[in-house]
Amino acid sequence: MPRIFNTAGDSLVGDFASTADAVQCAVAVQDAIAKENEDRPAGEQMRFRIGIHVGDIMVQGDNLFGDAVNITARLEALAEPGAICVSRVVRDQIRDKLPYAFEDMGEQQVKNIARPVRNYVLLPSVVDPVVKGVTKAPSIVPRLSIVVLPFANLSDDPKQDYFADGITDDLTTDLSRISESFVIARNTAFTY
Repeated sequence: MPRIFNTAGDSLVGDFASTADAVQCAVAVQDAIAKENEDRPAGEQMRFRIGIHVGDIMVQGDNLFGDAVNITARLEALAEPGAICVSRVVRDQIRDKLPYAFEDMGEQQVKNIARPVRNYVLLPSVVDPVVKGVTKAPSIVPRLSIVVLPFANLSDDPKQDYFADGITDDLTTDLSRISESFVIARNTAFTY
């Protein structure tokens, strides 16, 4: 079940526990909207754009912040009405798990992001021949989720605070290299 954030205007931001869940939800939403549009004149049809990206986020009250949120918003803006645009990270994580094909849209320079973002249009109506035997979503195995809470400087020397922060940062980085694990971002952990 996603956590819903920021529903200002005509947008909605959701945070999902898994990439596959986010993609399946996006496909289901677009399918439901398409079915609602079938009996409506063209001028009365609703078409939504969806962007999906995987990355570190910071939660502050009812809002999400961070480059991952910005990239997702830019992907949504790149999508055609009624389409789903995903980043390379999303494509890589689901391409062998869900039977969808992708159209490579190349790298795009997007506002407020230093590096170009490679994006793909998800084609839910086209079955990828590599995973065509997949008829339903794979069962999601609970993955290892870890948060490294900040270490405290127990010495009387405030100049050693950087050392405690460094240990926290190094440990978080090392744990994130464990395959199939989910490590909460350093900045998010520091808010605790």
